[in-house]
Amino acid sequence: MYKHELTVIVNSIIASISNDEQIHWAKELSLFYQRILEGKHLSDNEVIVKGGVALSSSSAADCVDDYLRTTNFIKGVFKALNSLDVLFPERNINILYAGCGPYATLILPLLPLFNKERIKAVLIDINKTSIESVQQIISIIGLESYNLRLIEADATTYIIPKDFEVDLAVSETMHYALTREPQVAISRNIIKQLPQHGIFIPQEIKIDLVYTFFDYEPSLKVDINGIKGYKNMQPYIYNVFVDRLLTINKEHFVGDNLVSKIETDYYSLPIEFSNFPDICLFTEIKIFEDIELKTAESYITNPYCIVSMYSIKDYPQIQFIYDFSEMPKWTYKFKK
Repeated sequence: MYKHELTVIVNSIIASISNDEQIHWAKELSLFYQRILEGKHLSDNEVIVKGGVALSSSSAADCVDDYLRTTNFIKGVFKALNSLDVLFPERNINILYAGCGPYATLILPLLPLFNKERIKAVLIDINKTSIESVQQIISIIGLESYNLRLIEADATTYIIPKDFEVDLAVSETMHYALTREPQVAISRNIIKQLPQHGIFIPQEIKIDLVYTFFDYEPSLKVDINGIKGYKNMQPYIYNVFVDRLLTINKEHFVGDNLVSKIETDYYSLPIEFSNFPDICLFTEIKIFEDIELKTAESYITNPYCIVSMYSIKDYPQIQFIYDFSEMPKWTYKFKK
């Protein structure tokens, strides 16, 4: 019964086109998880790892309610699996889900759509409560016949077994502007262990430097009337694109790239900035091929304000530093 219900929901997510459709079916998925777990207590203890904060089980569960994020990542993973299914019709497809959380939202709902003989998956999470929750969901839905391994581990240091060549790796462990959470540290660790054909989702994360009026930019947030965001406000008409500061993808971590700090060029600050007084970072995510999340379509693509130009108006040039060696953050310095 539960497997059929889940299949209806995930097929509807894949078929959804409008924002309203996607929001409706993401809500249905969230309610489905809540119902089958019947109020199971999820840990609220975050774990600090070398590279960011791994969300608690309860906070990770809340991520399903970031509706366009949920639906688009599910669509992207589904499209990638279909691509691999065509590319390797005679063998298993090996999946690694790094940071699966308590619901394993981006893999478990898709399993009933694929031949169980074709799928092998390793799901890892640093939080024991999350692993126990996923095990319970597998049992309740009736997915025990699938070849799934659940491992309690730190995805920033996890070593993929030599006998498990990963075709698709998935990790969605990010905060806006790639701050706080260990997305980049996990990406670097997993990507350097992938074979050449291996797909990593998200395929690309882009961080752009923009001068704007932060309060007038769209931002996804929860208010008393529900979700407010992308479609409620239009991008601020006077914002100024300056440069692309950072692109994270497979190519970024080719070879032995162990750099944990990235420094940009220096940028000249405008003399007149009353129409765009804030220095901000905009995030866009290419999940897989044409499936994307644009700025403010998700909590993880909300604009991030670094500093107001009013507070630094005596300085002519500024440089930005992204450091994910410990806690991912953006800082800045001025040219002397």
